[in-house]
Amino acid sequence: MDEKITQELKLAFACDLYETVKAARKNREESVFRHTMAEENGQMVFVGMFPKKEILAFPDLTEEFKAKLSTFNLLGVVTDGKSGLDMFHVGGANKPFTTLASAQEVARCLADEPLLAFLELYFRVKGVMLDFRVMTYEEFLKAVESEVFKNTSFGQMSDAQDLLAKFRN
Repeated sequence: MDEKITQELKLAFACDLYETVKAARKNREESVFRHTMAEENGQMVFVGMFPKKEILAFPDLTEEFKAKLSTFNLLGVVTDGKSGLDMFHVGGANKPFTTLASAQEVARCLADEPLLAFLELYFRVKGVMLDFRVMTYEEFLKAVESEVFKNTSFGQMSDAQDLLAKFRN
């Protein structure tokens, strides 16, 4: 897989997640937060921010999963709410995520492989056929551009271009 694709996906995911991190700062008494990414066709995709002690109370965790846990964790979840769920440990930190100052800091907390597996399921739920694991970086950019153009209003595209321009500077 092209490393530039991995970095682009991580940063885009971190930028999205950072908006929830900033909002979560207002709820100082809360320690668990959820960032909903999609609710489509009975499927929900979200990222939960949990302290380790909260996760250890979950039933049926494997020792392998428990060994990956940090003091604070990001769990990617895909579920239909009935038949079960897919859960990925997509990242962790030893300090609360609400203390992070930028999307780049969030990106440094992410684990490549579990994040990519989670994003594959997310794209599937969204109906986006994007096999980013076998694409070149140029193919990836064209595919993303096509998906964005297909699913975004002109006003939203303008806002996105402004945001990207800020990151480049």
